[in-house]
Amino acid sequence: MDPVSSLDNYPATVTPAELALLDSLAPSGTKRSLQGRRRREPKYVEFHPDDDPSLYEPTLFEHPDEYVPYEDWEGRIIYWGLSPIIPQGELGAGQVDYGDTQRLMTRRMASNLYSSWSSSELTETPEQQFVNYLVEKQITKLQSMDLGDLPQRDYTLKMVVDQVKDANGHDRIWREFRVSGGLSIAALADKVLTPLMGWVRNYHAHAFTVHKDGAVYGPTESRAIDMMHPQSIGWGAVPETSNRGVWTLAHLLQAEGETMLWLYDYGDRWTHLITVEEIAPVSTSTGKVAVLDGAGACPREDCGGHDDWVEEIEKLQSPDPRVRAEVLANIQHALNYKHQTIGASFDPDNFDLVQARARVHAALASPDSVWSGPKSFVHPITKEGMRGNPGTLPDRLKKGQTLERTWDGDGRFMQEVTSSNRDKKLGACCWTCGTPHGLSACSACRKTMYCGSECQRLHWKAGHKLQCKSRK
Repeated sequence: MDPVSSLDNYPATVTPAELALLDSLAPSGTKRSLQGRRRREPKYVEFHPDDDPSLYEPTLFEHPDEYVPYEDWEGRIIYWGLSPIIPQGELGAGQVDYGDTQRLMTRRMASNLYSSWSSSELTETPEQQFVNYLVEKQITKLQSMDLGDLPQRDYTLKMVVDQVKDANGHDRIWREFRVSGGLSIAALADKVLTPLMGWVRNYHAHAFTVHKDGAVYGPTESRAIDMMHPQSIGWGAVPETSNRGVWTLAHLLQAEGETMLWLYDYGDRWTHLITVEEIAPVSTSTGKVAVLDGAGACPREDCGGHDDWVEEIEKLQSPDPRVRAEVLANIQHALNYKHQTIGASFDPDNFDLVQARARVHAALASPDSVWSGPKSFVHPITKEGMRGNPGTLPDRLKKGQTLERTWDGDGRFMQEVTSSNRDKKLGACCWTCGTPHGLSACSACRKTMYCGSECQRLHWKAGHKLQCKSRK
């Protein structure tokens, strides 16, 4: 590729000396001045006068209606397609290529130019301007979609932690399950995917990105600490639930074979590839959540990501008992293993189907997570500090919300906002079977949701009888 044409799609700022050098290297008859690109104006976004446009992806210089999103080797688009994807065969293949770390960090620092406390009239970064346009466009598209009978049909899905392989290149961690196409993606993430994998509810943020169009969906109101990494989801997302709409699985995927990524933890960036294996006809669909099969233990929370977990798995095979003991101690200390006994028999390839079903069942039989009050650790000077400022939690709790704090024993306490309010009917699911259809509240406490008398009776016998009066 000639040195000049290689810059055609990049709005670089060059010095006169660099310009002369590049023109001198251009083949005869193809010389062209780079001054036009130097002065190239973006078609939609606005840059702060003190910002450096050369730091940004070329897609941001197009209009959101006209840009061509980046795709991988299978034509899949992730996180709006604003950045290149690492090619097949290279380390991290299929992940977003953020390029030079220094360049990305400089872009992050430049975001201060667009802050509400700056003197600029621009309060959104170029990425936010671009993606917010895409979000509005996607919401309009969602609102006009004709889903037919898909919300009443059951989807069989397979979820694979696609960056964790065994020595033969096979997927090491996966889950197979069935849910209704009418299940809201908020409930899907909070009450099915998170507990099914073995992650901790309302601890880290998550997002869906659909491969066919690259659209991103997530709990935009989340205050999880990893929300500080917006580049991990392409700088913005369609709210999963808002007064603009409550989006369901059927809104995102409409055919067998379609795929999407579910990202957990914007910092460690755990990617889960979800594939539609089957969409059952209405006549055989029940709407119930069913955990079918799986393989591999869930990685430990906050271990660093895919590569770090693979490294820890390998260390478990070390002949040095001190190395194995250190890995096991880290797993035991992790938030998603803290209440289990982790010993020498721990098998990273083991999947306990009974436990997975129990975790999902427990999540279904509980209120929605309060994304604006996620689990977070606070390190006070003394234990009495638990009575102090709640930190990064909502400024004011809403009716029915409670700030819960638990001393962790490691010089810190865990805090989270929980709710005793009834889940909003639009987007909710049965507390027993997980179906989103035909819901009504418990006639006594009005807090729990059921699809019918049978599910209510089962939950009553399972313990709701004792809880009901306290929830009135």
